[in-house]
Amino acid sequence: MRSLQIFKIWGIPFKVHPYWFVILFLFSWSISNQVNLISGQIYNIKEAWLIGFLTSFFLLSTIIFHEILHTFVSLNQGVKIKTITFYFLGAILQIDKECQTALGNIKISIVRPLLCFFTALILFFISYLSESNESILMNIINRLAILNLFLAFLNLIPIGSLDGGNLLRSIIWYFSGSKNKGRNFLNKTTLILSTLVLLFGIIYLFSYNFFSGLLLSFLGLFGINSSKSESQFFKIENILKLSKVSDLKFKPLIKIESNSNLVELNNFLKNKKEIQDKYIFLTNSGRWDGFIEEKILKSVSVKKWESSFVGDFKQPINKFMSVKSGSELWRAIEKIENTNEGFLLVINSGGIPLGILDRNKIGYFVFNKLGLNLPSNLISKFNNKNQYPLGIELTKIVKMMKKKGDI
Repeated sequence: MRSLQIFKIWGIPFKVHPYWFVILFLFSWSISNQVNLISGQIYNIKEAWLIGFLTSFFLLSTIIFHEILHTFVSLNQGVKIKTITFYFLGAILQIDKECQTALGNIKISIVRPLLCFFTALILFFISYLSESNESILMNIINRLAILNLFLAFLNLIPIGSLDGGNLLRSIIWYFSGSKNKGRNFLNKTTLILSTLVLLFGIIYLFSYNFFSGLLLSFLGLFGINSSKSESQFFKIENILKLSKVSDLKFKPLIKIESNSNLVELNNFLKNKKEIQDKYIFLTNSGRWDGFIEEKILKSVSVKKWESSFVGDFKQPINKFMSVKSGSELWRAIEKIENTNEGFLLVINSGGIPLGILDRNKIGYFVFNKLGLNLPSNLISKFNNKNQYPLGIELTKIVKMMKKKGDI
């Protein structure tokens, strides 16, 4: 569903997702029920619904205000934000570039919790100065204060992508000088806390309240799965950064002498199996002399094949999209997406061709590094399509690594 833009600041669209209106109604209904149960003798049904709606609406307003200030700090720390979409109790930021310093991330992470604490403090102070807490306005103010206090503590929980998680990761990064140490520690913390939440949820489910226990159990499972995914993602990142193109087994080049005629070329290509075989590399007395495409056979009459030589159609090797064997694997992934067919010529430091590299070879190398050995029939299936196996999105991972400043 398409999000609705509510305003635009610093060139960044601030949007509200349509689901927010459904949650707004449910949250208003939940608060109105609380008001009826606790203060049914003071407020009638209409007043209870008014309290529920205005509490929910002003809660979103404070969240939006906090996000504006958070965005201001983020921009000052070098973050490039594309859009911001609100989902009632929080916002999802579409970021093109993240902050590249530990101190900058600490500043960004602490903004929202501090603003929530400050808002709660002001609202509690207003409530303290009021002569009566039974008015509709004071009821709303008290609820907003409590909810902001709740959001402040919620955001400080050191789990995953919450501000508390980012803060913990950035503090470790700042004092250790290693971004990866911060990520690893946060991931372990997320796993431990999520496991405790899951166990507590199971106990609560059977001993106290079924629905609350079920919710806690789901949150625990979500945190555990998130931790496992982050751990796997971190492993893939290390493989892409630390592995070289030369570590892979790339496909040998098909080669033929430049003085061969097209009849010999045709016979040579009869056993062609893969799409990469459309390119044939030429040698002249053992030296690389360029390359041709098999389509030249269609451009020349069969009657002239015997008198036409492949060397007459050669193209220089430097015209072929290539990658050096000593390059990091992530560079090969980045380059391969800029090709039409999805494969690269691997060359050594002297520019001499070594073989052909495609998505298939890269994907299986990554899986093997992760300890996953796929069956040969599955390998053959993806090999013919020249795709990354099992839908592994290595291109997106590389883009995320660049956005985070990891490469």
